[in-house]
Amino acid sequence: MSIAWHRRLPLFVILGMFAAASLHAQQAAQNPKPAPKPDSPDVQADIAKAKEIAGTAWPMEEHFFCDQQQAMKYPDPGPQKLFDNLYAIPGTYGPANSVVYAITTNKGIMLIDAGSMKDLDTILLPGLKMLGLDPANVKLIIVTHGHADHYGASSYFQEHYGTRVALSAADWDFMANPPPGTPPQSSAPPKRDVIAVEGKPVVLGNEKVMPVYVPGHTPGALGLIFPVKEGKKTHVVAILGGVQQFLQSVAHFEEWTKKMKADVELQNHPLMDGFGDKLAALRAAKPGDPNPFIVGRENYSKFLDVMSVCFQAALARRAE
Repeated sequence: MSIAWHRRLPLFVILGMFAAASLHAQQAAQNPKPAPKPDSPDVQADIAKAKEIAGTAWPMEEHFFCDQQQAMKYPDPGPQKLFDNLYAIPGTYGPANSVVYAITTNKGIMLIDAGSMKDLDTILLPGLKMLGLDPANVKLIIVTHGHADHYGASSYFQEHYGTRVALSAADWDFMANPPPGTPPQSSAPPKRDVIAVEGKPVVLGNEKVMPVYVPGHTPGALGLIFPVKEGKKTHVVAILGGVQQFLQSVAHFEEWTKKMKADVELQNHPLMDGFGDKLAALRAAKPGDPNPFIVGRENYSKFLDVMSVCFQAALARRAE
């Protein structure tokens, strides 16, 4: 499977904007920008289609991608057990920032991403311990893409515990030789180690994680699909890493999620999927209550379809 999709035009970058300095604010008030151009009928049709697909399951996602509204901010809920063998450790700014996931196996712990190095001593290590997970037992880290808020703390585990670290070949290269204009990263990348290949599961003990190429956010970004346990039942998690994607990558990932019957939706940047509300509901759940992260196969496909249609609308806006 080729990962040359990164040569195609990306869709749009969602940027969080900070408040301007008072001088700039005064200048903006004196020279207001013209009102944005109304959406064309084609764009309006795409947005209407996205709203219909989103229904009551994904309205926040549609607002985020189609209407380009800011993501909701949640109070930091702290670390949380999601399934019998899957745990979440939200980053510094709660679920709107990056999340580290931990999968327990009979041969140790597998992490999905490692978060920022600045969060190591204040968030990640204490979070693992609060969940009853020994950091020294982290045997493998799968990094979804080569940005420092995802690989940052992985070098610590490499150096202290001999932890293996897996990325796609393209993102190992991307970290070692970032292209001109790439913003400087806040920490050094881990030493080159395991190469994750689409279609070849990354295995630790009795657990397997399937990597899927979704280039766009970085040249070798990965989506991940893997089973989790809830009592006697098995569900399938799909994590589509990053929010800047290609239409081709989203469609490709959807093919894999259908093939592997994904019914649990998670993100490593949960900006627009109600992650904080689901965490709160899970924390308050009583025995027998449904797990809010299990969305079902049909709703998972709708999640990706909303993203694709909104990206089409973004392309049309850019062309106009």
